[in-house]
Amino acid sequence: MKKRILVMYARYGSGHKAIAEYVAAYIKTHNDYEVKIIDITDYGNGMAKFTVKLMDFILNKHHELLFNVGYELADHKISTIANNFFVKKIYGSKKLQQEIVSFNPDITISSHFYCSNLITYYNKLGLISSKLFTIITDYRAHEFWIRNKNLEDGYIVGNKIVKEELIKKGIQSKKIYPFGLPLNITKISNLDNEEDIYKRYKLKNHQKVYLFFGGSSSGSMYYFNYFKAITKINLDAIVIFICGKNAQLKKKCDAYVKENHLENMQVLGYSNDVLNLMKISDLVISKPGGATVTECMEMKVPMLLIPGIGGQEKYNARFLVRKKYGVKVRSVWGFKKVIKNMQKNPAIIKKMHERLNNLDNNESVIKINNLIRNCK
Repeated sequence: MKKRILVMYARYGSGHKAIAEYVAAYIKTHNDYEVKIIDITDYGNGMAKFTVKLMDFILNKHHELLFNVGYELADHKISTIANNFFVKKIYGSKKLQQEIVSFNPDITISSHFYCSNLITYYNKLGLISSKLFTIITDYRAHEFWIRNKNLEDGYIVGNKIVKEELIKKGIQSKKIYPFGLPLNITKISNLDNEEDIYKRYKLKNHQKVYLFFGGSSSGSMYYFNYFKAITKINLDAIVIFICGKNAQLKKKCDAYVKENHLENMQVLGYSNDVLNLMKISDLVISKPGGATVTECMEMKVPMLLIPGIGGQEKYNARFLVRKKYGVKVRSVWGFKKVIKNMQKNPAIIKKMHERLNNLDNNESVIKINNLIRNCK
């Protein structure tokens, strides 16, 4: 009988989904296993749908204070007890239970703590008997991730720093795998050559490029002020500003570029070409989401970190700044000051790039694949 691998995520932000999909695709391609991927938010009740919309609202309106307060208050053992109960109530549907039980996974890989909570619960009830490996998708472990630490078979984490943090919280070293956060290494290993990328975006060969992720959530205009700020600096670089699926922001940026005759600004909507763009970029400007930070480290691109929504992103930024792979700003004023400083002192970006070049390549999905192959 084929080994059955269940990969689960919850759609609270894009990172959990992307990581789950990278892992599922690699395992499916390199093994003769049955692989099933589930987004539990497809099975939630009305309250579950509300929590997804609430997260979208916080991202859209950029309520950093609200998110930070919630994140820090919940980062305690007492809060995790209520969270476990909450997860069962909003995602404990018969439909989802039947989906998981009928598949009867030998191994589950989870990229969200809600999914991990459900699997430990079903294991406890004897409905399934699945080994469970949780991927902690940021560079710090919130208490929600480790609530059921004695019922999980392993944690896959971004680096040895997170591993040491988990050990201090009472998790056995042998259960922690500092593999790095999963990436689409198949895509990374098949990127276009630089000349073709430059040509596709009508750039001169080896022209300096700043890649700016400003899309945030649909309808959010939070990063428009940062967009305007960078247009007012006399840069010796092309800025490629990616709006993602935020059509309103793209329309506003396009109009601004046209009105001000900005020849060094390109505005893109949603793009499947991000890794190719990273390949030719000298600097990435972005909020510090776990997936983006990981991609930048793999592509060896320095980062200028602009405010996100706090919480785990605050700790991602702290990690990046601590390792001197990036610089963090807190305001539009600080953003302009740092960009101007980088313009005057090219060595700032150069030194970050040199440190990044000393990093080993990310082989997380390969290591996860080997882990489940050897799992009995």
